[in-house]
This record gives sequence, C-alpha cells and structure tokens, in this order.
Amino acid sequence: MAEETRYIHILRESLKKKERLLYNLQEITKQQADYIDGTAFEPEVFDELMDVKEQMIDELMDIEDGFAPMYERIRIYMQEHQKELADDIREMQNRIREITTLSASIQALEERNRQRLEVIFSKQQQDIQQKKRNTEIVNTYYQSMAGSAYQTSMLDTKK
Repeated sequence: MAEETRYIHILRESLKKKERLLYNLQEITKQQADYIDGTAFEPEVFDELMDVKEQMIDELMDIEDGFAPMYERIRIYMQEHQKELADDIREMQNRIREITTLSASIQALEERNRQRLEVIFSKQQQDIQQKKRNTEIVNTYYQSMAGSAYQTSMLDTKK
C-alpha cells in the first residue's frame, strides 16, 4: 500500500510539473508570436527563444517517458481501488484534460507562428533577389559605360 501511495504521488507530481511546463511553453510561444509581429525581426533573438523552448520540450519528454511506465505499474491497483482513490484520480484526470487543452493551444500558436515566419522569410528572399537584380543592372550599366568611354572622349574632342 505504501509503495502504491508513493507511485500515485509521483504521478500527480509529474502531471503538475508537466502542466507548469506547458504553461511556460505557451507563454514563450506567445512571446515568439509577439516578436514575429513586431517591427524588426532578428533571427538571433528568435533562436534564443527556440533554445529555451527546446530545453522545455526535452524536459516534457523526460516527464512523459517516466510517466508511462510508472502508470503501468500502478494502473491495476488504481482500477481495483477506484473508490478510495477517487480524489486522486479526479485530480489527475483534470490535470490531463488541462494538459490536453494546453497542448492543443500550443500547437495552434505554433502553426500561426510558422505561417507568419514563412511570410517573413518569403519577403526576405524576395528582397535578396531584388537586390541581386539591382546589382546586376548596375554592373551592366557600368560595363556598358566603361566600353563607351572612348566614344565620349572622341565626341568631346570634336567640339
């Protein structure tokens, strides 16, 4: 009984930690959205936010990897003692619902951010291509002017 109680406590704490991490992940994703919508997009700042998110996701994966085997150890016990564990089970179910809601919200935010980034990167790519074309035009102009420099001097000498 003491071992099962300890496992249930670990499961509850894992869910609490996962929920907190997801709230934090949601906030960082919202910060990214605000940053993307801002006036000047700097990839370095965005990369820093991505690094923080990556660490959080790694931590979430560690929690998930530990949760499943722990639940499998205690699952049958929980089914057999549903009445005695009703409060614990209800709390875990509520947390799981909140975790699911947060996960869906984060996925939606991520998709919007991805679409916004595609627009930004597409615009940057168009700007780069336009600058290349402008450079080519200027170079062609200078080459044509350099080739006709002797003609201009001949015209000047006739005057």
